[in-house]
Amino acid sequence: MLALTIPTVFSNIWFWLALISIVIVIHYFWSKTPPPPKPSKFYAEHKKTITKISDIFIIFIILLLCLQWFSFPINTLLKAVSEHPQIGTLELRFICSIFLISMIICSGVAGGLFGFLSVFQSNLTKVKRIILLIVSLLPLTFTLIDLLIAPTENLWLSVKVGLIYSSISWIINGPAIITGKHLLWVWWKLLCKLRLVSGDYPA
Repeated sequence: MLALTIPTVFSNIWFWLALISIVIVIHYFWSKTPPPPKPSKFYAEHKKTITKISDIFIIFIILLLCLQWFSFPINTLLKAVSEHPQIGTLELRFICSIFLISMIICSGVAGGLFGFLSVFQSNLTKVKRIILLIVSLLPLTFTLIDLLIAPTENLWLSVKVGLIYSSISWIINGPAIITGKHLLWVWWKLLCKLRLVSGDYPA
């Protein structure tokens, strides 16, 4: 019985959250704050190159996601039309709902990745924050459109997918939109408050 109970506990996310919280509390009260990290000489010398490679990789992933999630509903539509030339209104609404759900997923994940581009990690001007706001609202926009046209049996799925993938964009881009500071900067300051790191944010 104990052998079955232990793996079950380890698979529970609340167990790990509680364990991490306990470790942070112990560190906060009984451990010393670590010294500021030493800047990496290699990173300092190749910062621009590393940044460009990172941006290219993120853009590639975003394009790959868009291609994948665009092609899936289009292929579904073409297959449905070829098999059933006289496609009904309900079937058409269902296919459109699949397309919109795909766009919710794509825009949510891509929007989160978009926020990690180097141009949005510093000097967040009003224009940049508006761009991030528009990107972050795309999953919600697709969700609302889907709720208007989706069959009744798809409504709960649309809401659930919309909430999950909208949250991805907002978790990553929200701090930049609201405070003008990137998520990584906010996390660094939080870790400083918890005495897990020290020094200025290593930009």
